[in-house]
Amino acid sequence: MEFVDFMKRVRSPDVGLIFPGWRSTPRGSEQVAFLSPHDDDIVLGAGYLLTAVIKNGGTPYVIIFCKGDAGYSTPKEKRTVVQRRKKETIECYEKLGVLRKNISFLNIPDFSLMTYVNRQLPRSKGLFEYLLRLLRKNNITRIVFSSGHFEHWDHTAVYYMGMYSAPQAGDPVLVDLGKSPPVKSYLIYSVWGEFESVAGGISADKGIVVDAGVENTVRQAIGSFKSQGAIIEGIIARRENRLSALGYLELYKTAEVRKEIDWRPYHELISAMTK
Repeated sequence: MEFVDFMKRVRSPDVGLIFPGWRSTPRGSEQVAFLSPHDDDIVLGAGYLLTAVIKNGGTPYVIIFCKGDAGYSTPKEKRTVVQRRKKETIECYEKLGVLRKNISFLNIPDFSLMTYVNRQLPRSKGLFEYLLRLLRKNNITRIVFSSGHFEHWDHTAVYYMGMYSAPQAGDPVLVDLGKSPPVKSYLIYSVWGEFESVAGGISADKGIVVDAGVENTVRQAIGSFKSQGAIIEGIIARRENRLSALGYLELYKTAEVRKEIDWRPYHELISAMTK
C-alpha cells in the first residue's frame, strides 16, 4: 500500500502523505470519522482509506446517515430491506476491521437527507447537534466525506455536513455537547462520479495504490450487500478501471475547509496603485 500526492508528484508508504501530521502512538492515536450517505458508500468510495487507517494504528468510525429504505430491487423486499441492510452493513465493515460499536446509524429516509442538515427543523431537531456530539465524544481528528458533485442528493447533503457542520465540533459553540480540539484534516471521496473539475489539471490531489489482495478484500466486503446486487453491479464492474501500472487506485480530494485569505497579493496591488 502506497500513498500518493498528485500535486507534488510523490508517492510513499507513509500515511502522513495523505493525512499530514498523522500520529499512531498509543497516547496520540488518530480517530477518523467516515461520513457515509448510505451504508455502502464508504466501502465503495473509501475502502482502501478505511483499511489504511486501521493498518496505521488509527480507529475508524463509520457514520451512516440514510437507512436504505429506497434500496430494494423488487417490491416484495420493501418491508424488509432496512433491517436486512443493517445486518449487511455490520458484516461488510467487520470484514474490513471496523468494530460494531464504531458504526452509527442515523436512520434518515433515502433521498431526504438535505432536510436534516440544519440544527433545527420546524417541529424537531436536525442532525447538526447529533453530529457534533458524536464527533466530540470520540475525539475525532480527521473527517472523510462524500463528494457533492453531481452524484446523489444525499451525497451532496453529507458533503455540506462535512464542509460546514463538522468543523464546528472544534469550536467553542454548544459546549454542553462536549469539547474536542479542531479536526486536523478533511478528505473527500467519490462513490462513482468525477470530482468537481479544476481548471487546467486533474481534480483529485491524493490517492492510495494497493495490490490485488487489498482490492479483493474490499470486493468481498462489498459482496456483503447482497440486497444491493442489482443496484451496485455496474459500479463493481467498473472497479477494474482503477487498475494502474502500480496497482489499484483510490482517489481523494483535499477539502480546503475554512481556508484563510492570502492577503499578500492584495497588499502588493494596493502598493502598486497610483492615485
